[in-house]
Amino acid sequence: MTTAPENLQSVFNRESNMTMKESKSVTKDPICGMTVDEATALHVERDGKTFYFCCNGCRQKFLSTPAGAKPEGKSGCCCG
Repeated sequence: MTTAPENLQSVFNRESNMTMKESKSVTKDPICGMTVDEATALHVERDGKTFYFCCNGCRQKFLSTPAGAKPEGKSGCCCG
């Protein structure tokens, strides 16, 4: 008798949970405030500091904002 293969969603959930537990460095996206994993997030260096982003939309908004200026509103990407 053969058993059914494991549901792909449960494999994804298990692997996602393992990744989040293994990751020790999380920070907030400076544009939208979403919590991101430094090990896997998009990032940019500015003035010797590394900034991490949830998506390329937030990263692009950050890059289009002059250093020292605060970006206006949300990025219009995954976070609305």
